[in-house]
Amino acid sequence: MDILYLFLSLLALWYFSVFLFYRISWKKIPNATNQNDKDFVSVMVACRNEQDNISHIIQKVKMQNFDKNRFEMIVVNDHSTDTSLQILEKEAAIWDKLKVVCLNEGEDGKKSAIEKGISLAKGDIILCTDADCSVNENWIATIIRYFEDEKIKMVSAPVVFLDGKGFFQQLQSLEFLSLIGSGAAAIGRGKSIFCNGANLAYRKSIFLELNAFDNNTVSGDDVFLMHHIKQKYAGGIAFAKQKDAIVKTSCQPNIKAFINQRKRWAAKSSSYKDFDTIAISILVFLMNISITTLFVLCLFNMQWLVVFVTLFLVKYIADYLFLLPVLKFFRKRNLAFWILPFEIFYCFYIVFIVILSFTNSFEWKGRTHKR
Repeated sequence: MDILYLFLSLLALWYFSVFLFYRISWKKIPNATNQNDKDFVSVMVACRNEQDNISHIIQKVKMQNFDKNRFEMIVVNDHSTDTSLQILEKEAAIWDKLKVVCLNEGEDGKKSAIEKGISLAKGDIILCTDADCSVNENWIATIIRYFEDEKIKMVSAPVVFLDGKGFFQQLQSLEFLSLIGSGAAAIGRGKSIFCNGANLAYRKSIFLELNAFDNNTVSGDDVFLMHHIKQKYAGGIAFAKQKDAIVKTSCQPNIKAFINQRKRWAAKSSSYKDFDTIAISILVFLMNISITTLFVLCLFNMQWLVVFVTLFLVKYIADYLFLLPVLKFFRKRNLAFWILPFEIFYCFYIVFIVILSFTNSFEWKGRTHKR
């Protein structure tokens, strides 16, 4: 029993310390102030069955407040079965900065799409987003500033869900912001763990040098490249903590789609080799499974109640203190109301998702992928 109490005490201290440091790091993330007047940018989008979204993102990129002679847009069609390709061909006919590329037979998936797009890109900087996203008019100009510093090889940038109503949408938004915020804070500490491919930029030369996609996983075009850059170029990753850098996208429409997406995210974790990422993943899982286990034990013996409440409060306070400045930056202070119900839900949900990710297949872009 004493060993268990010692373990839970050390776990609580570890968790609280990490997220306290994350709060400090988040607040200290610097902004880029210098102008970048030299780099050419290739905006990269992998597209599969996005007939309802693709024209929107093309128009958003087309209207950028950025030198029209210094950027292009490349959309790689990944065997779409809807009218995406026809829409792309029409858009390319009226905008000469848009290149439409199609994957050949035997080529499929987002990683193949990005690799092919980069092989044809003119840009010094590859700036990635997704077909179902929206960007503001200063997006390119904001991101490109960070590359004025030659030591910067990759820039991770913020992604946020569009405003939604109801418990399910609020929880999704809060969870997503916690991931974006912790990823940014880890970058601020020089211990990058993950990023989001919906808003990510890197030097083309670095991509070609490292050839860093892990082809054992379907997704992960963003995270594994980050880990390779981190390993070779310490201090070479920045986070664009600026409102003009924010990319917006939609949350999952229903529980089935939500669980499927989270299974896909969790499935690639078995391929992680980066120490910091593995350590944080273990910390979060241990904290949540400990709280879940203590809750179950309380149902049979109330002597565990004090231990359960104490550990839960440590996690809640640590998360609350970390999330408040993150929510403030994204102008989502209203989500602070949902932190407590989120804590209760998340402890059970994360254990459930981790188990499912190792036992079940998932769907992505109309394709089924098995473990």
